[in-house]
Amino acid sequence: MGLFSKDIKTMNDLFIHQLQDIYYAEKQLVKALPRMAEKATDKQLKQGFLTHLDETRTHVQRLEEVFRMHGAEVKAVDCPAIDGIIEEADEVAGEVADKAVLDRSPDQRRASRRTL
Repeated sequence: MGLFSKDIKTMNDLFIHQLQDIYYAEKQLVKALPRMAEKATDKQLKQGFLTHLDETRTHVQRLEEVFRMHGAEVKAVDCPAIDGIIEEADEVAGEVADKAVLDRSPDQRRASRRTL
């Protein structure tokens, strides 16, 4: 079911689609945040990623509860936005040899500020 597709006929259809999109994004973050924490050399940044990971796991559980409350299948649909963000973070991490510099990259600082 894609946004603005024939499958979305009601507000409930749209709501479920948006839940599936958010669920996908949160599940992708659960996979990516441990890698980001592992690459961080700054203790505060590393802890920020790990704190964000715990919060994100809670988000996943809450989304699963919302699916059940609505009698909908717990299912994810691709979210190109989060895929692009994670891909960019991985690319930047691969391009920077000095991990202390990586810890101070704009992407890492933004992630750290969101979690602290």
